[in-house]
Amino acid sequence: MINIKKNILNKKIIIPEATKPVANYSPFTISGNLVFISGQVPIVDGKVAFTGKVGHDLTVHNGIEASRICMLNTFGILSLALDNKLELLRKCIKITVFVNSDKSFVEQPIVANGASNLIKEILYPEGNHARSAVSVNSLPLNSAIEIESIFEIALEN
Repeated sequence: MINIKKNILNKKIIIPEATKPVANYSPFTISGNLVFISGQVPIVDGKVAFTGKVGHDLTVHNGIEASRICMLNTFGILSLALDNKLELLRKCIKITVFVNSDKSFVEQPIVANGASNLIKEILYPEGNHARSAVSVNSLPLNSAIEIESIFEIALEN
C-alpha cells in the first residue's frame, strides 16, 4: 500500500504549488479514474530553470535535474486536481519525456530517469510505470525538458 505522505516526508521532497498554464489549455483533465497531466516544463519560481539543448547547452546531469523538476511540477498539478488529496493516487500509468536536443543525442533514457526515480520515491512501492523518452528539436519557452503523464486515482464515493 502506498503511503505518499510518509514517502514525501522520508525523502524530504517538497511538492510545489501548481504552475499556471503558459497558453490556452487545462493543466489536467480527469476521465474516469485517470488523470491526464498536460506537459510540464522545469519551472521554478515562475521561470524556466533549464533552457537550451541537452548535450549541447546543458549536460546530461542538467537534463536529469530538469526532468525531476518537471515531475515535481506534475505532482503539484496532481495535488491541485485532487484537492490536495495525493493519497488518492494509485499509480503512474505512463510518462512521455521530451528532451530538447540535437539529432546526435542518444541519452534520453538517462535524462528521463530524473522523473522516473522521483515517481518511484513518491509512489513506493507502486512506482513502476511505462515510459517513452524522445528527442525533439525545440520545446515551449526553450525548455530543456517537457513531460506529460497519466495517473490512476481512486474514485471517492
